[in-house]
This record gives sequence, C-alpha cells and structure tokens, in this order.
Amino acid sequence: MSRPVDEPRPVAAGPAGRPAPPDELSAAPDEFPGTIRRAFPNNDGVSVLAASAIDDPELRSGIRNLLRKPELRAELERVWATPPDADCPHPERVYRELGERGWLAPHWPRRYGGLAASAYATAVTAEELALHGVPDSVRVNTIDNAGATLLAAGSEEQRQRFCPGMAAGEIVFSVLYTEPHAGSDLGSMATTAEPAGDGWRLAGTKTWNARTAQAHFGVCAARVRGHGDNAYAATGLFVVPLDHPGVRVEPIATVNPERFFTVRLDDVVLPADALVGAPGQGWSLLSEALGMERTGVCFAGRARRWFDQLVAALHARGQLEEAERVHRLGALDAEIRSCRLLAWRAVQGLAEGRLNGAAAAAAKWWTSELAQRVAWLAFDLLGPAVHSDRHFPDLVLAAREAPGLTLAAGTSEIQLTTLATDLLDGGDPWEEPT
Repeated sequence: MSRPVDEPRPVAAGPAGRPAPPDELSAAPDEFPGTIRRAFPNNDGVSVLAASAIDDPELRSGIRNLLRKPELRAELERVWATPPDADCPHPERVYRELGERGWLAPHWPRRYGGLAASAYATAVTAEELALHGVPDSVRVNTIDNAGATLLAAGSEEQRQRFCPGMAAGEIVFSVLYTEPHAGSDLGSMATTAEPAGDGWRLAGTKTWNARTAQAHFGVCAARVRGHGDNAYAATGLFVVPLDHPGVRVEPIATVNPERFFTVRLDDVVLPADALVGAPGQGWSLLSEALGMERTGVCFAGRARRWFDQLVAALHARGQLEEAERVHRLGALDAEIRSCRLLAWRAVQGLAEGRLNGAAAAAAKWWTSELAQRVAWLAFDLLGPAVHSDRHFPDLVLAAREAPGLTLAAGTSEIQLTTLATDLLDGGDPWEEPT
C-alpha cells in the first residue's frame, strides 16, 4: 500500500537491510502516490486536499522502466563518469527514446509530438528525469521554454516546423535572454531587432546560455525598434538558426557540467516569420514560458536523489549514525518531502491556469536552495573520492551543478523580491480561489 506523501519516510534500504542502489532509492514504487496532500490550509481551515488526478502512475512507471534498460543505463553512467574538468555529454539516446513515446512533452497535442495530457504529466517527466540523474537543460530549454513559447504564440507553420522534432528529442533549442551587462533584466536589454526589407536584423550579445553547442536554434529576446522606449513593452522573440553565418557561439569556462556559452549576433538577417507572436509580446511570453521550471519540481527531484544516495553512501561507510547526529539528516529528509509538496502545489496551480507568481517564486527559491545545500553537504561528507563511490555515482556532477541551481530560472534574490512584494502588498501566494 502506498503511504501518503507527507507521512514520515524511512531511510531506504535494499535486501537484508543493505542500502539500496541509487536507482532503487530514487525510484521506489511507493514514493510517489497518486494523492498529493496540501501542506497549507485554505480559508476554511481544511488542510488536506485529495488530488488523485495530479499524478500519472502509468507514465511514471513507463519512464522508470525505460531508464532501467541496460543501454540507457550505460549511457547515463557515462554521463555520471564525466571527469571533473570536462563537459558532461548530452544523453541523446535517452532523449530520443523518451521522445519516441511522447514522454518528453506529454502535455503537447498529438499532432506536435505529445500525448495531449495535462501539465501534471510534464511535471512527472521532469521529476523522474531528476530522480534518475538525467541532465535536463536540453529538456527545459527546448520543451518548457522554447516549446511553450511556440505553442502559446507561434504560427501554425512555426509549430509544424519545429515542435514535432523538439518533442522527439531531435531538435534542440537554446534560450537567448540574458545579456552581459543586463543579466536577466529585460529592462536593460541592449539586443535590438529592426525591420530589414521583408524580415528582421538582429544585433547584440547573449550570455549564460546552456548547451548551445548542441542546439540547432535559439529563441532570442530583442528590443524591437519603433515600438517605444520601454524595453518590456518593446520586447519581441525571434527564432534564430544557430548555424547562421552572423552567429558566433563561444564557450564560457565554468565549473558547471553542462557548458554555458556566449552568443554574438552580428547583424543577423532573418525572414519575417522568425518573429514569434507580435512585436511587444515577448515579455508576457517569457513570463509564461518559465512556469514549469519555476514550480521547482525538478529541483525537488534532485534534492531527493542526492539525499538518498548520500544516505546510502554513509550507511555503507558506517558513518550514517554520526552524520545523523551532527547534521540532523532526519530533519533534512522532512524538509525535502515538504519542499516537494510546495513544488507540486505550484504544478497544480499551473495545470489549473491559476499559478500565482509569488507562489511559484517561493517554490523555486526553496527547492533550488535546498537542492544546493544537499549537494554541498554530500560533497563535504563524502570527500574527494566521491567519483568512485558506487552509491553516489553522480556526486561530482551534483557538486558542480549546485552553484547554478539558485541562478537558473531567476536568481534566489529575484524570487524573494517577488514573494516579498506580494506579501507586502497584502497578497497571499497560497490563497484559495473563491
């Protein structure tokens, strides 16, 4: 019988009390029941809401079984074995097998490569990939960000051209939003788009773009000339082919296992249909596209995987009891379970079309900060030999990824500002609709 998700969770163990291997720890069949319990009371004081439609056990089971295939497991093990100073490879076969089944973008319409499922199904995919240690920058950028933009405002021709290949894991997108001197503040964006004959000419520089070397296209935010001085109101989004002769892609040296890049646009001339939606629509589209990533469900999944593997490694070394005494691992486990509840509440809001920006900010902030803490605690406790620990095969990658978790999809400072502004204005991020 599955226990409620907020019931105390014992440390996972394998046969005869031995620590379970990582794939069992992070994918125990009873870990994700179909009922999500809300941790926050509504206005009537009812603290629990049965929401059996939230989970998709058939999809979850299918993804787990797929990732157990020896050839896919071998591909992921090669990713986890990435040397500390190298870029981890993109698990292309994993993505294509997920794509063949419609599991990369299950909420998309079938004609675009999905399963016509709800946003809950996409959250299941995101969570399962995190639980199984699958690098997800390609999925987030291609499906959650670029794909959401095309589905929301793209023309039918654009959707037909790009979306089926994106959902199949064959076409990869990068997102070109951040700039060297503006960060993620679109109000200070310097990249411009101006009419050029029947098309557009883009010029500017974007930076901190993940996996751009593997990408075929980028969705680029630019200030459209002739649409006023307010950058937010003048922002347009454009599909840029990254093999265009006016595009230069340059790597940035960081510790992150998934390489970042700077993209320079040198008078890149594009056809008229490179524009997604209308000039000035870009800001609203960007806000919508970040919805799933800001639920925090993938960060909560990382925290769970990394914590379970840490417990297994400490148990194998005979150090678990001391670590629990010093670092209060039981309390940390409870915090991970709680942050997952918050993330899935944000998913519910997204699926029902009523995701509050402050609630999403709270979920993203807590889950990313927590995953970062778990990764660094594990690295501190397990030491420099972690790359050879069979109980935690991807800890070096986790430690390298940790600094960027609180930057991706908006920094922690931005999330806290959003949340504080809502609270100071008298709002309630978790208020029930009337």
